[in-house]
Amino acid sequence: MIYRINEIFNSLQGEGYNQGRPVTFIRLSGCNLKCSWCDTDHTNNTPMLVTEILDKIERYNCRSVIITGGEPTTYNLTPLLTALKENNYWIGIESNGTNPFNNYYHQLDYIAVSPKGAFLNQKVDEVRVVNDNCTTEQLQQIESKITATNYYISPKDENNNFNILNSMQLIGKINALSANHWSISLQLHKLADIR
Repeated sequence: MIYRINEIFNSLQGEGYNQGRPVTFIRLSGCNLKCSWCDTDHTNNTPMLVTEILDKIERYNCRSVIITGGEPTTYNLTPLLTALKENNYWIGIESNGTNPFNNYYHQLDYIAVSPKGAFLNQKVDEVRVVNDNCTTEQLQQIESKITATNYYISPKDENNNFNILNSMQLIGKINALSANHWSISLQLHKLADIR
């Protein structure tokens, strides 16, 4: 199986529940949505076999990986996930939630979904909504379809200008209406100017 790799790099998880965790990111190229604020360059990628990916991530001496994109679930992830598990990696994934995880639940340690547009009814560990003028109605619709342990609102990054106040006000409104607890998730890696 060949994966189109946008980049592989080692850093700290900058957002969500695993914020601050040392991880190696495997950023896949290609997405079924291609949102305007996406930080993936879909024109730049290198085709890599699973063995080549493993060789590259082993150089970082980090036992946690996050597969992100683009949209990872547009690929058959089974060969990559199987190889990572056989090598004792903790595996997280970041997805837009438009494709099912059914075949991967037993291999993934953490699933974070950032729903945009159409998304499936699923059970995940984390929902992280980019606040691009979200409404409480949109958040309630997400809650009705996606069951999660952690719910986050992430202020949209516009040239490192985050509308934090608007997101905090939105959190106050949704928490007054919801049985779930929404929190803010800032992209600390961008604020700290790290990858």
